[in-house]
Amino acid sequence: MGRDTGLKEYNALIAVCLEKARTSNDEDDALEHMSEAFKTFKKMRERGFQVEEGTYGPFLMYFIDMGMVEEFFFFCGPIKEGNPSSVTRLGYYEMLLWIGVNNEEKIQELCNCIVAADEEDDFKLKENYLLALCESGRKDIMQLLEVIDITRISSVNVAANIFESLGRLSFDSFAEKFLWTLKNNDYKMADISRVIFSYVSAIPNLAVRNFS
Repeated sequence: MGRDTGLKEYNALIAVCLEKARTSNDEDDALEHMSEAFKTFKKMRERGFQVEEGTYGPFLMYFIDMGMVEEFFFFCGPIKEGNPSSVTRLGYYEMLLWIGVNNEEKIQELCNCIVAADEEDDFKLKENYLLALCESGRKDIMQLLEVIDITRISSVNVAANIFESLGRLSFDSFAEKFLWTLKNNDYKMADISRVIFSYVSAIPNLAVRNFS
């Protein structure tokens, strides 16, 4: 790739290589595409590009989908080196990894260690664990829902994902509790409407409470 190649182009090339590796029926061919993706990643770092989620996310999802645990943690090393602030976000992918390989012991270990944590960075990690559990539709989230401070959730997008999971799992009591908490803490009405919509849309039987 040329001298003027930017982050968008590098990420696009990595995505193509990973997709070819994912769909290949030949192990050697898949390894060749993975090697090309790693070379592109290395070149990005050498050129001083920040290691953002748009770059490392596809790699980690590939390892998760393929059940490649050792490779997952090996790759987390250069991610942390290239972007130390990514540590809490990596918790999201780690939880998805253990869910993907059905390692219940590790899933419970992560839930247990985060329940007792209350520092700001710990909360961000807690949020990412919870988000992964929500997206996976697991009822393990009840353990974290008991201790999560919904008013500290980092964005309305994350809150909407949580409410969507509450609807899908029919956790009405938590949805009602969180909604009133948001209302009592001057949450924007537009954001409240959005999380309600996410919750209602996900309820299997569409029989919902009137939260107005």
